[in-house]
Amino acid sequence: MSLFDSISNRLAQPPSIPFSRNISSPMPGQFGNASGSSVFANAAANLGHNMASSAAMGLYNRAVNPGTQQLIGVGARAANNLLTGNFDALGLQALSFLPGGANAAYFATPTPLFGGISPAEARGIYDQIQSTKLGRKNLFLVQVSSPLFGDISSVFNLFATELDYSPYPVSGEKIKIGAAHIDSVNSSDPTELRITTMDDIYGTLKQWFAGQATRCAAQDGTVGVPADYAIIITVLHSFITEDSGSAGYQNIGYYRAANIDTSLSRRDNGLEELQMTFAQLDTFMPVPGA
Repeated sequence: MSLFDSISNRLAQPPSIPFSRNISSPMPGQFGNASGSSVFANAAANLGHNMASSAAMGLYNRAVNPGTQQLIGVGARAANNLLTGNFDALGLQALSFLPGGANAAYFATPTPLFGGISPAEARGIYDQIQSTKLGRKNLFLVQVSSPLFGDISSVFNLFATELDYSPYPVSGEKIKIGAAHIDSVNSSDPTELRITTMDDIYGTLKQWFAGQATRCAAQDGTVGVPADYAIIITVLHSFITEDSGSAGYQNIGYYRAANIDTSLSRRDNGLEELQMTFAQLDTFMPVPGA
């Protein structure tokens, strides 16, 4: 006899509590008119349904071992994924039915589900990217110092929000020779560095930039010398402290104040932002200790 025949015969047996009287009709001397409605009948039906469900589940657990129950559950989920079109989850659940040898063959076989490579190769790529410490753009350290104001790196790192620059611009031109072209490098162009910062209510960074710009070109028309207005700016990538980023990539150079932009609006209650632009000095002049 199959499992489902056993459950059917169990459910077909009469309940242990005989209800020979019509439940919906009054029972004199016991319920009176209180049970005249269908409330008691519904409660009794639900009780019988719960008792039958418990009995069926107990019989199912005794007749079917846990391993078979797990396979039935996986099969039900696989059928649901097939009906809903979730073929990626269906492929992963199909691995549960494969024996050890078939499972190993699957992982060594290229499949379109992984872009034409085998699942083992895909797992290797995943492990490689997981073990790589990728650099993050929101982690950087800025060090700024000048003969006029000294080292103000702490202020810049407190207020700086964005930094943009092209550290190695190389210009050239294409020379036509017959129907072909050759590349001719002309020069290594100076770097332009842009730092977006906030500022305090006293205008600390605005006053600093104004002092640096005045050393470059004074109001009386005179021009300063690089020894007075040169700014050493160091950009450290992927780290926020100098001690933790000793092995990180850094770019260091001599710069001067070029321009500062700001925007004010009474329609916006946001923080004021400054965009400072710095131009590199002589490209052949190295920074000592860099």
